[in-house]
Amino acid sequence: MNLTAGRWRARLLPLAMAGAAFDLRARTFRGGRDDVDRFDAHARHLLIEDGTLPVACARLTVQDAAGMAAGYTAQHYDLTAFAACFPRALEVGRICLAPGSRDAEAGRLLLAMLARVVMAEDVAVLYGCSSFPSCGTGMARLARHKAPETWGPGPKAANRTPLPMISGPLPPLLRSYLSLGAAVSDHAVVDDDLNTLHVFTALPIAAIPPARARLLTGLLDAA
Repeated sequence: MNLTAGRWRARLLPLAMAGAAFDLRARTFRGGRDDVDRFDAHARHLLIEDGTLPVACARLTVQDAAGMAAGYTAQHYDLTAFAACFPRALEVGRICLAPGSRDAEAGRLLLAMLARVVMAEDVAVLYGCSSFPSCGTGMARLARHKAPETWGPGPKAANRTPLPMISGPLPPLLRSYLSLGAAVSDHAVVDDDLNTLHVFTALPIAAIPPARARLLTGLLDAA
């Protein structure tokens, strides 16, 4: 599954072909140290390139209820109600941009590829963990986007905290998700492994306003 737009290319790769994505993750998250984990084997790996230069990547995993319970996000959040409400989901994780990359085209292609996978796999929701600096900068903006009790995640991680009311910018992709109708957990989890805070984030496909859905479809047509 590929998309191209001028010199840009987005590819969805199996584990054995995803070395460039793992290298980018290693540089972005761990100062060059290996970032491969046990969840990578069950995923497809999105790689976005500017010519031959890797500029963005993400890990995509289509899941049923059992897959959600065994996934990365479920280590940190109780997804019982979530999985009961959404029987088929796309877990999106390990999203990263190459250090210094500022071109909006990478984000546009990322959204276009997510839209393509959603349609191809007939999933009901996108979800994962959205990371913030360990101080919580920007989390004040999340207060009005909390998930409903009917499907919001329950607490699970021992090292968790209420959402810090600290102002600041939101991560660009999370800002896009929220504009489409995404919701977040009512608490954050301290990620000592990556020295961040993260929140559960989910975007039900049915929550996307029709005009925004047409915009996402337009991204596919333009790519």
